[in-house]
Amino acid sequence: MDAYIRVTDLRTGISHQYRLLERVDIVNRPRRRRDSKLAQTEQLEMWFHGCTLSPEFYGIINHIAELQRLNFDVVRSIRFPLAQAVYLYIPSRAHYHTEEDPVEITLTTLLQQVSFFPVPRQKNRRRQLFTQNAHPIMKQLDGADTLKGTFRVRLVETADGTDWKLQAWEEGNEQKPRRDPCNSKVMSAYLAAGHTQAELDGRMATIQPLAGYEEDLLAAATVEIEKNRRFFELAKALLGATRFISLAAEAKDDALEGRKARKSPAARLIWRIMQALSEKVAATHGAVGLRSGAELRALLGNGPRGSKQSHRGEDNANGAVYSAARGGNSASLRAKTHGCRTLLT
Repeated sequence: MDAYIRVTDLRTGISHQYRLLERVDIVNRPRRRRDSKLAQTEQLEMWFHGCTLSPEFYGIINHIAELQRLNFDVVRSIRFPLAQAVYLYIPSRAHYHTEEDPVEITLTTLLQQVSFFPVPRQKNRRRQLFTQNAHPIMKQLDGADTLKGTFRVRLVETADGTDWKLQAWEEGNEQKPRRDPCNSKVMSAYLAAGHTQAELDGRMATIQPLAGYEEDLLAAATVEIEKNRRFFELAKALLGATRFISLAAEAKDDALEGRKARKSPAARLIWRIMQALSEKVAATHGAVGLRSGAELRALLGNGPRGSKQSHRGEDNANGAVYSAARGGNSASLRAKTHGCRTLLT
């Protein structure tokens, strides 16, 4: 059941491998089959109960959804495969357009791009694909939620009259993010790390409920969810799903390996999240020139050698491995650490 995915950074050419499944669950049930009279040994059965995706693979899926401006709940609610294909293809382009300047694509080209074959020769037949039935594709697409707004579409005849074209744009949510006093420290840490207010507002607009997989990670980490739900949802939006899932997976590993927290597993995870939010922007956007070991230790968040700062926080008990994965001076360091951990599990 071992299966892996390879992700390659097109800019650097560096590839990393990630395991798809973290665990496969099987159960024992009464046998339903009888042994053949010719069988010399007892025939056994093994029942598949379920599987758990690896945190890295699940994070990649969420990252793709974020880049494509998709809401997977909407994908599951769309009935027709053609409508699903259009929704997966167009919103990432429509995000940068308005009603006055929509993105345009002819139906012939669109059907070819989403691999709908054969493409009808008659233009009215192509239009019918989007307008027929009691719940036409246009009705399913227009007004669908995206990651940050509402997806809008309409059909317009081309200037030469030979085809119809789909015009699409996104209406953004104008509601300003609510600054909850309970989360002011989180937002302040994000801004203090060098992010702009516009970046904060953009991240706040993407707040989504915790997914079932994320709740399972937190439950396995023995972290109290309901009391901290709002904090975790905000942290997920600010850090990104991939980083949040990675931290939750580390907390789960702590619980499985019996590493006790000073206060509680929730306090330890919250401390790690706040540390991640406080990472300076320059330290997370590529390599930084270091002139001494002290600068490296400061970048890793350990403080000067022998100082009290190096002993603060719940996660210092986890050793240098976690420190390197948490605060390396480039994103590739974290990716390599996660990749190694995945391949060795």
